[in-house]
Amino acid sequence: MLLSLFLLLLAQNVAPPPATAAVDLNAAIQLAQEGRNSEALAALQKIAAADPNDHLTRLWIANVHARMGHPELAEAVYRSIILEDPRNADALAGLGTVLLRQDRIVEGLDVLKRAEQLAPENPNIWAALASGYRLAGDSTESIGYYERVATTSPTPVNRVNLENARREYRHRLESQSFGEDYNGSTPATRGEDLAVNVRLTESMRAIGRWQVQKKFNRNENRGGGGVEWRWTPWGTITGQVLVNNSNRVLPQRDYLARVDYGYHRATYTAALRYFDFFGANATMFSPGITIAPTPMWTFAARYAFTTTDTATATGTEGHTLDLRAAHEIAPRIWLRAGYIRGIENFDQFSIDHIGDFRANTANAAVQFLFPSLTSIVGSYDYQWRQNGVRMGRVNVSLVQSF
Repeated sequence: MLLSLFLLLLAQNVAPPPATAAVDLNAAIQLAQEGRNSEALAALQKIAAADPNDHLTRLWIANVHARMGHPELAEAVYRSIILEDPRNADALAGLGTVLLRQDRIVEGLDVLKRAEQLAPENPNIWAALASGYRLAGDSTESIGYYERVATTSPTPVNRVNLENARREYRHRLESQSFGEDYNGSTPATRGEDLAVNVRLTESMRAIGRWQVQKKFNRNENRGGGGVEWRWTPWGTITGQVLVNNSNRVLPQRDYLARVDYGYHRATYTAALRYFDFFGANATMFSPGITIAPTPMWTFAARYAFTTTDTATATGTEGHTLDLRAAHEIAPRIWLRAGYIRGIENFDQFSIDHIGDFRANTANAAVQFLFPSLTSIVGSYDYQWRQNGVRMGRVNVSLVQSF
């Protein structure tokens, strides 16, 4: 998103073309701004063929190549301009941006810093550097540039980009309250989940967690913690343990290992979890993927395979499919929806879910992101279980970065 924004800002701030070519070039620029990239590219290439020394037109050709998803073509054009004009800050900024898009982070940052030396007050270059340092895993530098951009140009997009970077970097307090109500004689469930996520270093975070739940008229709890290690700028490994040996409904021990790896618009996840109940145990393996085709849409799919051993049966298999979508309907407001066939929530996994658990769950939620770095989510789940059992769950979650 930041790279696309940078190209758009660059396109809007390039100096006006010479009067002799103003009509044709302005028309081509208009086509590009309307998203008619193929037509714009053809018109720009025609202008450049008539005057190969027209750096402005060639700069626009590179911009359109980048818009069309061809960073390697844009790179060649930017480099040709820089070869003839080494002090062309716009070409250097464009080159640095497309290098980042090709995951050539070190090269991209080096070029962008050269561009900043030539144009030290250019907010487009600051935005590109913010994105580059974020990709490199240097949150401190990244936030510094986001702050410059948001201060100089406090647009909603720039403010939200800064808030998101701060949310990722800072400590977090996370809480969730939920209540389940069933038809028939099954008693209601109430629960609380509290976690503190503390940043120790740029790459290491510590997690403390406590859960309390009343289910089947039993009051139970469990506590523990874990660590989150960012082993690359794009990947994290998380380990967590929750324990209480007196539990009968909740697991007495819950061990989690998870790997997350983000690449461009997709994040891949693999989780392994072991639940030790009183007289039973279950193992879960779950791969998943989340894709953001645009900044305003995300889609996620996750599969989970479980196998359960009890005193009377071993190797009982279960299968879960979890599909979700989210859409930003307004700045800082997201609508979310999902469908789960199988176990709806492994963080609230309890004894009644072990074995071949079969259920269908529909989910709807709304999320509010506030400038105070507070996130509030309200959601409702409706579940159809076997034998006519119906369950409704209300969840209220809060995440506060500090």
